[in-house]
Amino acid sequence: MVGRRPIIAALSSVMAGLIPAAGTLEAAQLGDPAPALKIDEWVKGSRVDLKAGKGKKVFVIEFWATWCGPCRISIPHLTELQKKYRDKDVVVVGISDEPADVIRDFVEQAGDKMDYTVAADDSGATTSAYMRAFGVNGIPHAFIVDKAGRIVWHGHPETGMTKALEAVLAGTYDLEAARNIEKARPLMEEYFMGLFRLQAEKDPQARKAQEKKLRDVGEQVIRLGGKDGGLMNDFAWTLLTGQGIRHRDLDLALRAAKAANEAAEGKDPSILDTYARALWDTGAKDEALKHQRKAVELADDARMKAALKKTLDQYEKALPPTTQPAVKAGAQGA
Repeated sequence: MVGRRPIIAALSSVMAGLIPAAGTLEAAQLGDPAPALKIDEWVKGSRVDLKAGKGKKVFVIEFWATWCGPCRISIPHLTELQKKYRDKDVVVVGISDEPADVIRDFVEQAGDKMDYTVAADDSGATTSAYMRAFGVNGIPHAFIVDKAGRIVWHGHPETGMTKALEAVLAGTYDLEAARNIEKARPLMEEYFMGLFRLQAEKDPQARKAQEKKLRDVGEQVIRLGGKDGGLMNDFAWTLLTGQGIRHRDLDLALRAAKAANEAAEGKDPSILDTYARALWDTGAKDEALKHQRKAVELADDARMKAALKKTLDQYEKALPPTTQPAVKAGAQGA
């Protein structure tokens, strides 16, 4: 899969024993009222009052930092988002916990390239109310607050945010499905942690019990998260290629990859690449070739297209596929 997501790196850490094998505990959940923004200084744009905007506006609140490379990459996307949806009462706010003067210097240098409201957090209060409440550590990370004043989506601003925002504005956003996807994320981590424990288990009876539990958890991941193409893509790719996995459930990987492709409507080259790999590994080589060719055709990034083409060449020569290096951050279809 070209363009790996954070779960791959997190999984590698678990495999290496660098972090404890514990589930994610979140104090907040989608649908909760959005906390007020506690701001030290409004660096660019007017003061934003979520309470005053309730019933009138939709807010996109992004947490970032001047030193964060991926944050800089997402700035043009947020600027374009604000420009495109300003007339639909969408307000984009970028919040950093850095000193206001540091943020101001950066914003002034960015000029019109960073054309949305920017603020300095008040001693980390807003970061805590959003990021820590949802158990999020990495930036950039964004939250969508609907007109009812609820947090209805959160994630990387380049991964699925535009699609979610459009659904919110159209009144078609499925909050229950989004909540199910949130439940699926820690279950996916639980699955792989359980898989590593299973691989280390020597007792036959204990192994049998763990295998059943693992199958149940895997089924729950697909049942709850099946509508999220990115999540299913992560799950499938890790099952197919994750380091340290000796016993891969290829049927589960294929079903996850198929769900990802259906969620992306067959238009995401990265997801098509994963689906093709799952098809290849389960013996459906003609189907794998078809989907890999489509992935190459749809890729509009030169490095991605080259990586996908390399895999296609391997399939056409009937060689075992290799794991391509990540050449893009995030996923398609933001």
